Amino acid sequence: MTLQDVKRLFKQYTSREHSWLSVPITAATLLVLLVFVKSCQGIIYSHSNECRIYRLGYTIDEARALAAALSDEQADSLVARGEHDTIAYPIIGQRYFIAKNFDHYLALHKVDTAASLADIVAIVNVGDFPEGAIQAAHCDTSKGYLMLVNGQHFLDESYKPDSLVLFKKSYCYEEQKALSPVVEAFKAMQQECKKETDAQLMVNSAYRSYKQQITTHKNNNKRYVAQPGNSEHQTGLAIDVTSLQHPEKWAFDKSKEGVWMRENCHKYGFILRYPEKQSRILGYSYEPWHLRYVGKDVAKQIHDEDITFDEYYAYYLERQQAQ
Repeated sequence: MTLQDVKRLFKQYTSREHSWLSVPITAATLLVLLVFVKSCQGIIYSHSNECRIYRLGYTIDEARALAAALSDEQADSLVARGEHDTIAYPIIGQRYFIAKNFDHYLALHKVDTAASLADIVAIVNVGDFPEGAIQAAHCDTSKGYLMLVNGQHFLDESYKPDSLVLFKKSYCYEEQKALSPVVEAFKAMQQECKKETDAQLMVNSAYRSYKQQITTHKNNNKRYVAQPGNSEHQTGLAIDVTSLQHPEKWAFDKSKEGVWMRENCHKYGFILRYPEKQSRILGYSYEPWHLRYVGKDVAKQIHDEDITFDEYYAYYLERQQAQ
């Protein structure tokens, strides 16, 4: 019986329809029931997540919000700490907050108190947990243009994309190939860049097989070259770009065409995969030449929200898929 039921019965049995003799008895009985129900509700609330969190020193509004955002297991973990964690409430208000990562956010803040809340959320969301990175898993190739390949998501040695297309010789330094939409998008981008900067973008590297990546990884700086199976080049969706005027990668970074490409590549479906200010989040050094094709809509969203592809994948694909 709920409190509303008791109130309804009290009103019913104290109405003029009932005899004057039964009213005092019924009223007294219902009053006892009312007190009993109220007591039970108090006991139940005292054991609720909201009340237990409130006792840690959070305001009632903070406790209510935390209780709504967390699972019972996470609430138990928060209460077990026995203290008021200063970032517990503000972290759930972060734009890219993912509920299942709550404990990892708090753990990272314990070891890196200087990190902003936004960085804490971003670092954890891409799988860099203070307790150790997530276990490596196969790349979900069913996601097509949006498949994620990184340190935690790998491709098998046998994986090869279908229908690879050669770039025209005027678009690359040596024979290169990629998926058809990538080739067409680069062609359109190169032509527009030529009009606006009078410089010619060139593909320095595109598709690389697993075996080719073994050699590339062995012969180059490990800060910029992924291990075999963890390279986006194996997908046929990634290209390394410089220009005829500035073929050296770091010279291209400062060139007018390099700047133009980074500011405009999203219009053609590309993203700068490893931005300079996001190296801590991604675990890869800045690569101003490395583009990844994700399609125009997603590229625009990533550009407008100023996030990395890993963050986009975790928040908009994995999180929504799990809901």
